[in-house]
Amino acid sequence: MCDIMNNNISKIIGKRISKLRKEKGISLSKLAELAKISKSTLSSIESGNANPTISTLWAIGDALNVPFGELLPKEFNEVDESGITVKLIEQSENKKIEVYLMKLKANSVREAKPHKKGVIERVLVVKGEMIVGSKSSPKHLKVGEEIEFCGDVPHIYKALNKEVSAVVVIIYSPTEIVKIKSLF
Repeated sequence: MCDIMNNNISKIIGKRISKLRKEKGISLSKLAELAKISKSTLSSIESGNANPTISTLWAIGDALNVPFGELLPKEFNEVDESGITVKLIEQSENKKIEVYLMKLKANSVREAKPHKKGVIERVLVVKGEMIVGSKSSPKHLKVGEEIEFCGDVPHIYKALNKEVSAVVVIIYSPTEIVKIKSLF
């Protein structure tokens, strides 16, 4: 696993995951199965003895049916992994919308697994050029260009020759789409 956080943050995230899992009445084994990670990995994360990757946290959040940002402590809203930084900027009160700033070093790639059914992603490039969207039909975007795609399919974020910054809006509930359209 990639070291993306210090030991204190790992413990806080582990406790949050454990608490959410227990509140939902899900066993450690079942959550591991739903998140498609090993039970020993999940146990290590919950005990604060492992540093989960961005992908692992997304998988756990999806399995728990909670937004990614719900797993992060307020004072720690940024994670780094393999040339990619994802920072939570804002989360709606009902936790149906999250806004992130994603920075990718030149030529770095993030291949994301599908989110829960109905999740929509909207990406606006603010610096550089990138390939983004569903893996089956990604688009080449430049500064000021945007894309909206279904987040419930495998998708990709790829920086081209230079560093890229993009605003990523994740909409967890289709009823929120109308509200978010006015942001762009």
